[in-house]
Amino acid sequence: MGKIKNNIYKSSSTRSSSRLLPLFVIAAIFHAGSELRAEEAKPWGQINDYLRVTGEFQGSYEAWNFFQPSSVNSNNEYDLWSLRARLGLQLTTSFVDAYAQAQYNGLYGLPDNAVAAPPVGALGLGGAYYSANQSTDPSNVFLKQAFLNFKGNALGLPGTQLKVGRFEYMDGLEYKSGDVKFDGLKSKRVAQRLVGSNVVHVGRSFDGFSTVYDQPDFNITASGLRPTQGGFTVQGQDEISKIDLFYTALTSKRNALLPGTEGRLFYLYYNDDRNTQVVDNRPVINRPNLDKQDLNLHTVGTHLLTLQSLGSGSIDGLLWGAYQFGDWTNLDQQAWAVDAEVGYQWTKLPLKPWLRAIYYLSSGDDNSTDGKHKTFFTALPSPRTYAKFPYYNMMNLQDAFVQMIVSPTDKIKVAIDFHHLGLANSSDLFYSGPGATSRSGSFGYSGRPSGGNTDIGQLVDINFTHNLTKEFSWTLYYGHAFGGNVIQNVYPRQKHADTAHVDFNLVF
Repeated sequence: MGKIKNNIYKSSSTRSSSRLLPLFVIAAIFHAGSELRAEEAKPWGQINDYLRVTGEFQGSYEAWNFFQPSSVNSNNEYDLWSLRARLGLQLTTSFVDAYAQAQYNGLYGLPDNAVAAPPVGALGLGGAYYSANQSTDPSNVFLKQAFLNFKGNALGLPGTQLKVGRFEYMDGLEYKSGDVKFDGLKSKRVAQRLVGSNVVHVGRSFDGFSTVYDQPDFNITASGLRPTQGGFTVQGQDEISKIDLFYTALTSKRNALLPGTEGRLFYLYYNDDRNTQVVDNRPVINRPNLDKQDLNLHTVGTHLLTLQSLGSGSIDGLLWGAYQFGDWTNLDQQAWAVDAEVGYQWTKLPLKPWLRAIYYLSSGDDNSTDGKHKTFFTALPSPRTYAKFPYYNMMNLQDAFVQMIVSPTDKIKVAIDFHHLGLANSSDLFYSGPGATSRSGSFGYSGRPSGGNTDIGQLVDINFTHNLTKEFSWTLYYGHAFGGNVIQNVYPRQKHADTAHVDFNLVF
């Protein structure tokens, strides 16, 4: 009888154990899966709670069929490659963050004959790269960023930060709202109009300081900066010590004063006394060197950006404006620029179509002998943000265009722009360029005669972006320019142009 009881007990224990075993297995699998997910959620390059390695790799292929001047020896049709790699080390603590980043740039297959005699200059970016580097395959490694960011919260000063060293800087992005669409509009249509780091393939950094006082309803930022070389030249290590910037902005955050709306007041001081000659609409012989008569410019401005739900979608609007005064060498600076934009997105329709209309106008100079300079000066912008096909820039310009954006999936976006471009004043020059990119020799902007015309022509460009993952994306761009009378005056042999490029970008 006892044996039977023991056998029953053993049998019962075995059955209970066998029932519990699947539960233990499921629990173990769930625990292992949790650990795996936690491991997967850990950012790439995270060494520990304080240290992280960051990196970026960008490859690009460009094909150009540029306008053609009267010179038959100038090459307006070519292609080129570029590579950019960045490697950084980031330290994060409660009191201070530190960051150091190195950058490699390589440009390959640059044309050595894509530059025409002045005032025409480079025939597309390939000619500009070669002129700046005097090599068909230039490359270099340099210090892109190295800064300390002191946090006031840990010191009893909530909302304050002080960044010192070398870092990237973009006006108009003093804070982010956290709304992806709203911040996307800020990045593409507000930021980097006057100060930006995203200059073609090499980029631009700034040496100096930036202090921030950030509160729930507003942000105050003040910065003193000197740009580095970059843009066209791969020699990005050197600081351009003859250019001084001071920038400050007061931003009323989204929803602080009006629902869905933010506003900013800003001021920019720009001083340039490099050993180079200024570019304006005076005869070349009358243009002073900046080390004799410098630029001493003040720009005050504002923007209002709003995004509101309306009907079955959302409506957005932007007003941006700036006034400029000071000394343009031995002339008085009196210039201005305005931008007005409105858009509507049907968020519940297939493709989520988003239609936007934009009108930009910046002043030009109507008289080169009256002691005044009236051309709006864009300082140190990120030019391809506002001119994807950069044969023009935002000086002495009238740009009226419509934009259609569609999203076939959450990861794919296609933007199609139709521009009508003209000069604001036919007595002024037709300008291009990204601002200063070298310590001496090049002003950073070029100007070509208009021939008394204002019609630059039309531009159609298509931009396709595919974010395959959070870390990897690629972009395909095509632009075609239909040249008007201004283009015909500068490029009489071919007044139409095409460019296309494909970019691959990996960030971790």
